Amino acid sequence: MKKIIFRCIFVLSFIIVCSCASIRSTGDKKGVGQTAPQIDVPSAAILGTAFGPAQEFVGSPYEEIAISGLFDIHLPESCPIAVLPNGDDSFAARIQALKNADTSVRIQALIFTGDESGLYITELLKQKKAQGLDVRIIVDAMSNLGVQTQSMYFDLKQHGIEVEGYETFYLQWLNEMPMTTHNAADKTTDPNKRFHEKMWIIDGETDHGVAIVGGLNVANEYFRIDPQNPSRYWRDQDVIVKGDVVKDMVTTFDRNFEYFLKIKESRGVFNTNIYWEGTRNVLSKTGKVDINLITDERLNENVRKLADKRLKLKFEGAKCRFFQNRPRFGETYIEQAYLKSIKGAEKEILIGNAYFVASKIFVETVKDAARRCVKVIILTNSPETNDLPMLTIVGRDYYDDILLVNNETIVQSCDEGGAQIWEWQGHRTNATEQTEGTIHAKYAVFDRRIAIVGSYNMDPRSRALNSESAIVFQNKELSRQLADIFYENDLDFSKQITLEDTIEFTEPTDAIYQLRKQFGTLIEDNL
Repeated sequence: MKKIIFRCIFVLSFIIVCSCASIRSTGDKKGVGQTAPQIDVPSAAILGTAFGPAQEFVGSPYEEIAISGLFDIHLPESCPIAVLPNGDDSFAARIQALKNADTSVRIQALIFTGDESGLYITELLKQKKAQGLDVRIIVDAMSNLGVQTQSMYFDLKQHGIEVEGYETFYLQWLNEMPMTTHNAADKTTDPNKRFHEKMWIIDGETDHGVAIVGGLNVANEYFRIDPQNPSRYWRDQDVIVKGDVVKDMVTTFDRNFEYFLKIKESRGVFNTNIYWEGTRNVLSKTGKVDINLITDERLNENVRKLADKRLKLKFEGAKCRFFQNRPRFGETYIEQAYLKSIKGAEKEILIGNAYFVASKIFVETVKDAARRCVKVIILTNSPETNDLPMLTIVGRDYYDDILLVNNETIVQSCDEGGAQIWEWQGHRTNATEQTEGTIHAKYAVFDRRIAIVGSYNMDPRSRALNSESAIVFQNKELSRQLADIFYENDLDFSKQITLEDTIEFTEPTDAIYQLRKQFGTLIEDNL
């Protein structure tokens, strides 16, 4: 429900922003008084590999941005990675890393909910702040509107922890008002362009830093806290990393954090940080505000058990590279990494992605791979399991174009090549009762050699609106582990879609489905 509200709010915001854009000034130089351009990835971006030199990537059109979303390549000895198979393992890894923190904590998530898992984490954060650690958080301003969640943020703030994306009394809208400056690097984004990144960074500036990156936000459903509630018991994918690449994540987080501070500074007397300083001074004399937060003891017990779960993390050295996508500055690095990896695959491509509304260049690149006799399997949600069912309904319009490639003579001559599309059902193949909710993962494996894990969805919002991050790594063992999860778990919870199935998707006979499809198509660019 939170994400549905979030998407609806920003579809409306998009209309408002488009109206405002017409009164913005334009200049001769890129980046001066202009909004970011419509993002269209050129075919040249497919050439090379995700580990290629910077000149093989198409960067921001703004001169002052350069290639800041494209980080250096790290060799295996400086990039140990371990796969976290699902949300419960990711929760345990996050908590154990947090408890061991001795210098800093940086957390960014679209959603950070004041439920049992979120409140457990915030108690640890307050302890770390009291120990003198630098603790900072970034959340999305419009995706965390619950009263208890807002109260949790207030509690963090009164304990000296900065939470960007939150303001007391729901005043975060003050920081959402679009405006321009004379420098693209400093200008604020419009309300339709969000920060969708998910990073958990512990002691990132030290030589023992550790970070977790992937698809997980911070809430019970992501960490699989309640198996008794299948609809809120999700499948997701993270990896945990060490080494030099962690500092790239620190750079990304700090750059995002500074961006929010600049927005506030530009508001003059409406800079809420000024008033928080005074509030904390008062609270230091009167005592902290006592906040009553409600939890379920059964779920609290589950949280405590998961926090103490014994993990057998097997780190593997991997060639790796971290990417940040900032569409407000015209960056498309993660999509380019996907396209290059698809183009370079020789045998097999496995893509698990929660929200799949394909771009034209993605469809054509996948079809070209199938013509090379590469087996391509794309897994996404069904409308029944998608927490945003409109996305699947619109995304299904692209299935037939992809699957039609299998009718071509060159593909039919392949032994195992061709394109497949599967939809997540939330139950095992031989079962009928749903045991899991949505698949929220965003990962891919190419030839069981190269993998991508991050926050990036295959939808218009990730391509052209939301800030995203992902790590690309090359290691056979890690890629094999992800491929095993894909085949042994994810496909077993899913159903293969046939070309015949797509007829009902593109020309639905169900009136309600047809109405939802028509409305979704109208707002497709904002899904």
